[in-house]
Amino acid sequence: MKTIQLLILVTFVAFVAGCATVAPNELINARLAYQHASEGPAEQLAPVELHKAHEALVLAEQSFQKEPDSYKTKDLAYVAQRKAEMAGVLGTLAADKASKDKANVAFQNKQTEIVKQGKQDLSDSEKQTAEARAEIDKQAALKEAKEKSDAELQMQQSEIAKQTKQDLSDSEKRTADALAALAQIAAVKEEERGLVITLSGSVLFQSAKSTLLPSAQVKLDQVANALLAVVPARNLIVEGHTDSQGSTSYNQDLSQRRADAVRDYLVQKGYPADRIQALGKGKGSPIADNASPEGRANNRRVEIVIER
Repeated sequence: MKTIQLLILVTFVAFVAGCATVAPNELINARLAYQHASEGPAEQLAPVELHKAHEALVLAEQSFQKEPDSYKTKDLAYVAQRKAEMAGVLGTLAADKASKDKANVAFQNKQTEIVKQGKQDLSDSEKQTAEARAEIDKQAALKEAKEKSDAELQMQQSEIAKQTKQDLSDSEKRTADALAALAQIAAVKEEERGLVITLSGSVLFQSAKSTLLPSAQVKLDQVANALLAVVPARNLIVEGHTDSQGSTSYNQDLSQRRADAVRDYLVQKGYPADRIQALGKGKGSPIADNASPEGRANNRRVEIVIER
């Protein structure tokens, strides 16, 4: 359309150039206004108005051919100029609007993108904050649990120490009581090999016998109770001893049988069998002179050794 319009203008110009009559200023202005409008955005954005301007210019050109100097030609040229200018203005306005609309769309798109990115950043920040808070809470919980565990452990250790101290005190008291009880029924002394409890053989057995007397069982009950209270997990050696009368083999056999009798009775009363052994010593370890009846009586004995 733009090319056709320009051809028309060229034809008009050529026609005018061939005529002797000079076109009025109104027509010249109309031609320039139309040319300016057709070269601008009006051709694309205001084609209807530009077409109206073209039709008005054609009428003005036709009037000029018929009546060059008439007012009608000038009026038509003025109308054509105004329509061309209007088309140009409308084209410019439409172009501006289109540019603004495009800018607005770009702006809206940018704003939408900014808002979207802002929401994403906020979401990421909230997530990071939540994760950081969760980690802080976790560490606080671990610290609290550790402090609670340490406090409970300290309390347990304190209770254990208190109980251990109490148990030790109770054990020491039981030991003292048991040793006191033993001292009432037997001779008790501390030796390098351990604590030695000495029971008179005449109290435990008849002469030349290895069977415990009924009265001996009462004493051994007291001994067993004391031993279980004092040393329930210590090794014991029950030693049988005789005086010098009789042969060595006889005395050895008698002392062993008597040691066995005492050992078996203590085991029967609850002392661990694997913690106690019987040993016949015969007449080889006297503690008194065998020349006197009193000395021989002292040598006829049973010793219970609590090993260290």
